[in-house]
Amino acid sequence: MKKILLALGLGIIMLVAGQAEKPLTPEQKALKNTMQTLSKGLMRIQKAILYNNKQELLAGIRMLKTVETGFLTRHGEALKKYMPKNPNFAISFAKLSEKNIERYVRMMRSDIYSKRDYSRITAGYTHIMQECIGCHQKIRQWKWEEN
Repeated sequence: MKKILLALGLGIIMLVAGQAEKPLTPEQKALKNTMQTLSKGLMRIQKAILYNNKQELLAGIRMLKTVETGFLTRHGEALKKYMPKNPNFAISFAKLSEKNIERYVRMMRSDIYSKRDYSRITAGYTHIMQECIGCHQKIRQWKWEEN
């Protein structure tokens, strides 16, 4: 009897775990793809800094540059949905973050070619990460979950 209950319980757990989440809208898919590209670009930059790899660093910066250009034009409506009570704040905050990220990307690119100062490049990377986290905290209302 215990084996049957155990098998039934495992079967139910697997069934629930196998159920797909609610399908994403095309707008949500596009936003998710953009965020994944930003994430991959940041990972490439971090790896390049750690391994002193200029080509990888430039590749990561190119990924950020192609994504951040026109970000709000492509995803403005999706961002508004995260803050239905104050959609104008969501857009203005995202615009400020986009502008700052663009400035840090330019700074990093300039530092690669002129100063070759990995401390400044790392600082640019850190500032970009802070912009990402700040935006997610404000717009997506991230909070630490207590376990």
